[in-house]
Amino acid sequence: MNAPDDVGSIFTLYIGGFKMSNLLLQKYKDYIRLKNCRAEYKLSNGMAIDFVYREENFIHLIGLHKLKDVQLIQLLNDKSNKKVHAKYIISRIKKGMFTDAMVKASTFYYDIESRYDSFSYDNLTTLTYTDAVINFNPRLINSKIKSIYLLFEEKINNEYNHLGIAEDSNTNIRYIETFFHQTSDMYIKGQTITKVESFNLYTPDNQIIVSDSF
Repeated sequence: MNAPDDVGSIFTLYIGGFKMSNLLLQKYKDYIRLKNCRAEYKLSNGMAIDFVYREENFIHLIGLHKLKDVQLIQLLNDKSNKKVHAKYIISRIKKGMFTDAMVKASTFYYDIESRYDSFSYDNLTTLTYTDAVINFNPRLINSKIKSIYLLFEEKINNEYNHLGIAEDSNTNIRYIETFFHQTSDMYIKGQTITKVESFNLYTPDNQIIVSDSF
């Protein structure tokens, strides 16, 4: 599948020229405040989980790759397509050519609704994650995620927020792979779990922005 000459024109027609509030753009602006910042979670077993916020991770974190009926996402998921990648989609978000209204119009929006609604600067940076799964084993639940750590917090009604941390096998740099809400304990049941003791957030030049502990 080839990218249209101007993918953005598809979305301009879709919104019909009406000015609409764009929550997707606001979520991106919240996230980009963390670009190249480093987060560090210290655990009760003496381990530390740290990772860097990368701009290109935004698309997967918020779940846009799951909107399979959106042409731009189809192009992103097409491995043979070399033009449409995460930064290309981000450029469309910044220009108002990929909007909140379009996300919510997708028939697959239900699959990402809880993740999308919960995605915020506060949820990414505050010490709400009380526990961590160490060496996450995806085979226990036939999961495809690549995360080696899952930070999580239990919400009401035995529901959970998860932050998945993966590691690049070439650079050994850790990054946020996924952020999601789960209505059961399926991602933590039978896994190795330890408590989170503290959280620090650092600027790219290693100055502390946030420091918190239980």
